[in-house]
Amino acid sequence: MNKRIRSIAAALLAASLAFAAPAQDNVLKIVVPYPAGGVTDLAARALADRLGPTLGQTVIIDNRPGGGSRIGIDVVVKAPADGRTLLFTNNSFIILPVVDPAVKLEADKHLAPVGILASYGLGVVVSNAVPAATLQEFIAHARANPGKLSYGSSGPGSGANFAGEYFKALTGTSLVHVPYKSTAAALNDVAGGVLDLAFDATAKAYADAGKVRLLAVTGSQRDPRLPKVPTAAEAGLKAFVLDSWAGLLAPAGTPPAALARLNEALNKAVADPALRSRLQEMGLAPEGGSIERMSQQIRDDMALYRRIAADAKMRFE
Repeated sequence: MNKRIRSIAAALLAASLAFAAPAQDNVLKIVVPYPAGGVTDLAARALADRLGPTLGQTVIIDNRPGGGSRIGIDVVVKAPADGRTLLFTNNSFIILPVVDPAVKLEADKHLAPVGILASYGLGVVVSNAVPAATLQEFIAHARANPGKLSYGSSGPGSGANFAGEYFKALTGTSLVHVPYKSTAAALNDVAGGVLDLAFDATAKAYADAGKVRLLAVTGSQRDPRLPKVPTAAEAGLKAFVLDSWAGLLAPAGTPPAALARLNEALNKAVADPALRSRLQEMGLAPEGGSIERMSQQIRDDMALYRRIAADAKMRFE
C-alpha cells in the first residue's frame, strides 16, 4: 500500500513539474536598474502592459536599483541569452565606463539592442535673476561674465555634468560646475536664485509656477509637454543636441530571431495611441525603429560622451 502511495505521489510530482516548466518559460522578466516610481520605471511598466498580450507572455518588472544602475545591468549581462530576461534603461549606462574605469561594460558587446521606446531632452533652466529671456541672451550674458555664472548637476559624471561641459565647449563660456547630490537639489537652488543654470528634465512644474525660465531643451525634438519651448538647435545653438532615450536591451548572444520578435512587439506597442499618450504625459517622445537604429545610436552616444569627457578634461575622482 505504501509503495502504491509513493508511486502516486511521484506521478503527481512529475505532472506538476511538467506544468511548471512551460509556465516559467512563458514569463518575460524586464529588469529596471532604478527604484520603482521614477520616469524610467513608469515607462517600462507602460510598455510591459502592451508587450504581454502581443507576445503571449506574462511580463514582470524586476527593479534592481543600486550602484548607479550597475547592479541591474549586471543581472542582465549575466542572464541566459534566451530572450526571457531583458534590460529597460535610459542611455546613462553608456556613460558608466567613461566615468569609472573599473566598469568593464562595453555596451556594444555585452548587451544586444532590442529597440528604443522613447527619447527626451534636458531642459536648459535658468534662474529668474539671470537677465536672459532666450538662449542666445544667456550665452551673451555668460560670455560677458566669465567665471561668474554657475551650473549645477547631480555630481561629476552625471548626464547634467556632461551637458554643462558640452554647452561650455560649444559656446566658449566659462561656467563654474557646482555638484549636488541630486538634480532636484540643483533645481531648487536655481529656483532660489543661488544657482544660475541647470540641465533638468523635471523643471516643468517650476516653470509653470514662474519660479524658473526654460530657455530650450537639449533634445532633437521638443518636449511634448512644452510645445512652446524650442530645442537648442531651434534657439540658435545648432550643435547642442543631447538626446536621452530609454529602451530595451538583451544579454549579448540572444538569438537574432528572438531579438526580431521582441523588436516587432516593441514597435507594435509604440504604435498604440494610448501608450503614445502616456509617454507624452511623462515628457517622452515615442520612438520605436529597428534594432540597427538602436545599435547606431549606442555607437554614436559612446563616441560623443568620450569626446566630451576628453575635450573638457573631465575628472571623476
